Amino acid sequence: MRQLLRRAVCGLATVAASLGLSVAPASAHGFGQRFVLPLPLWLWVAGAGLTIVLTFVVMAVLVRERRVDAAYARVDLARFAPVAWLCRPAAIATIRALGFAAFALIVAAGFLGDQDPYQNIIPTFVWVIWWVGFAFACALLGDLWALVNPFATAFGWLERALSPTGEVRPLLPYPQRLGAWPAVLVFLGFAWAELIWSANDVPRNLAAAVAAYAAFTWFAMMLFGRERWLHNGEAFSVAFGVLARFAPLVAERDARGRLYLYARPYGAGLARDTDLRVSFLSFVLLMLATVTFDGFLETPLFQAITNALYSSRDVANLLFRLSAFGVSDLQIIMTAALALFPVLFLAAYWLTAWAMARLTGSDRPVAYLACTFVLSLVPIAVAYHLSHYFSLLLTAGQFIVPLVSDPFGWGWNLLGTRGYEINIALVSPYVFWYGATTIIVIGHVIAVYLAHVVALREFATRGAAMLSQIPMVVLMVGYTMSSLWILAQPVVG
Repeated sequence: MRQLLRRAVCGLATVAASLGLSVAPASAHGFGQRFVLPLPLWLWVAGAGLTIVLTFVVMAVLVRERRVDAAYARVDLARFAPVAWLCRPAAIATIRALGFAAFALIVAAGFLGDQDPYQNIIPTFVWVIWWVGFAFACALLGDLWALVNPFATAFGWLERALSPTGEVRPLLPYPQRLGAWPAVLVFLGFAWAELIWSANDVPRNLAAAVAAYAAFTWFAMMLFGRERWLHNGEAFSVAFGVLARFAPLVAERDARGRLYLYARPYGAGLARDTDLRVSFLSFVLLMLATVTFDGFLETPLFQAITNALYSSRDVANLLFRLSAFGVSDLQIIMTAALALFPVLFLAAYWLTAWAMARLTGSDRPVAYLACTFVLSLVPIAVAYHLSHYFSLLLTAGQFIVPLVSDPFGWGWNLLGTRGYEINIALVSPYVFWYGATTIIVIGHVIAVYLAHVVALREFATRGAAMLSQIPMVVLMVGYTMSSLWILAQPVVG
């Protein structure tokens, strides 16, 4: 889909140029247009790293609070009439029914509609509106996926049809040792489909993949129970739930089962004293690794590595043998790189946790420290996702406007928007760069703050808490600098 959207936008830019319009070609995640930064790139990168160090110093001097989630009084939004109406069971049921209807529509469009990806709604909806748009909504507002998840909605209907209590007894108990590893594997497969699968923009193939995942999810829910599987195996419930911990809105039920909506500061939900597992830690790092990998694919460094592999006779022979399985040489290289990235992220983070234990003299296991601090990395994941994908959402996301009037590509104009013209100049390279830089730095500053608060809670003395954060700051500075370098490549060099 990335290649499809890049070709589409660049093609539109070419047409615009031929008409004499002053529009620069853009890509799905960056821009074909290059521009000169007012300062050398190394100064931007070094300045961002220095900002993280200064944030650590300020936190060490000023912050003494041990529980950020308990330091703020949450505002009950359900007291306001519009929000209270949305919290009613009838409104929630309607929203969920509309979510399932949208799911059914895009699957039907993929199977039955025009197989031209530009004329069918499913590629744009899945890769741009749903994956990118819902991630933005969950991180900036709240866990909307928990509200509209069509897999949970359909299974809930089935439960109510089969059982008077509205709950079907699972066939098997969920093995505790599995943890969130099923979600890790599913999300890794999703990342491969998004970034590497060459047929991911073919409507029928994409519809088949969505339908297969739905069937797999419903089977797993029947086997282990809906809530168990949503919490451990349904990759997107886990992913959007992780992002929603950063969000300012949270829905909770009281003892009588009534739903309330509360407001809280951004990031407050990440500082809770929660018992986390290595499988969940791996999932968070996988999310961070895959979005970074997506940006890395567009860098000259990846191209240089690919060229070096092609020039090796032994590697070329191995690629030739593996290509017999129906995948191209480039797909094999990208698959190997995708598998390597999460391992490198996990190794770097584990080394950081080990250094925290050594510096503080803590007798707690490295795994415990790693799991305790992993949620402090979520603001970084949110920041990188926003900075990396917001140009894609604002440019390629416009394709949904004509497609909602003609989802099957049959010439309909249901909402009168079929003639909408895509504005590829909506986001300039300058806006992209300055916006991305600001978001990256803010995300890392929030991460430093949260890690500092968690350290104050976990270590007995303030001195030990300060020492524990030195490896974390080194890790965050390194990631800040490398992520800005990756983001800059499609724009400035």
